[in-house]
Amino acid sequence: MWRRLPAALSLFVLSPLIAEYLLGSMPMAMIALLPLMAAMYGSGAVLIREAVRRAGRGWPSMILLATAYGLIEEGFVTQSLFNPNYLHLRLLDYGYVPWLGTGLPWLVYVISIHVVWSMSVPIGLSEGLFRNRRDQPWLGPVGIGAFALLFAAGSGLIAAYTYKSLPFMASPAQLAATGGAVALLIAAAFALPKTAPASDRAAPHPLVLLGAGVIAGSALMLLQLLAQHGWRWPWPACVAALVLVEAGFVAFMIACTRGRAWTDLRRCALMSGGLLVYGWSGFVIARDLHGAADLPGHAVIAGLFALLLGWAWVVAARPAKRP
Repeated sequence: MWRRLPAALSLFVLSPLIAEYLLGSMPMAMIALLPLMAAMYGSGAVLIREAVRRAGRGWPSMILLATAYGLIEEGFVTQSLFNPNYLHLRLLDYGYVPWLGTGLPWLVYVISIHVVWSMSVPIGLSEGLFRNRRDQPWLGPVGIGAFALLFAAGSGLIAAYTYKSLPFMASPAQLAATGGAVALLIAAAFALPKTAPASDRAAPHPLVLLGAGVIAGSALMLLQLLAQHGWRWPWPACVAALVLVEAGFVAFMIACTRGRAWTDLRRCALMSGGLLVYGWSGFVIARDLHGAADLPGHAVIAGLFALLLGWAWVVAARPAKRP
């Protein structure tokens, strides 16, 4: 286990760095809170990856568990799905549905960014950096228990701080519905069949995968940013556009990659597409939330990820070794 621990720790750190700092939600000045963010984000990512690899499942199961994570964070921990004035941003006003108690555009957007950028991209990047152990468990029972405790502690501390800063509690019905959805997603993740062996058909060229990631991710971010900046077209159209972008990307992945042989460069290209989206949108969000004074600090974060991405491409281009 000790030889595999660096891989788990890389994911533990990368998940919050991408989810909060590269996105621009948290400024560089708050980097001291990284351990707390890692306790929730990083532990969640490590546990999801470990559960899927131990069960012999693949990325569809990873996506379902990442969706469950998003509901846990936004439905239970921060309750941004139900708090009408979360962080005083009025995120639910646009497209608010009374019987759901949430704004549908925000629901679709925030769960999507957790699935893609908080969980999937860090997992894919970490597995690429430690590619010889990509399909292996990284933790033993003690390690799994330690990360589970960290996740519970981090989530609890963030929930307590959020409630103290912004006193709000969702209704019992909202909490029960969220819990039911989480349970169904977890059950579905492990009900999926195990990963089938890949055929000898090649997946799309790495540049195609890179472009698909950039285009789909940028479209998702632009739709949300335009809504936040006052381009309030009818919210059903916004939700339909968000779902269409996501459905199109999923259809592309199924049609062009399912059962095909993947190289390390192809995996790296897809993860790079996701990181490039946060690379440009993070500057916009950092400026909106923290002002232009935060942009130099955010540039440091973006520069560090540019170096890391370059190293990931170097690793992917090297001949693979036997674990």
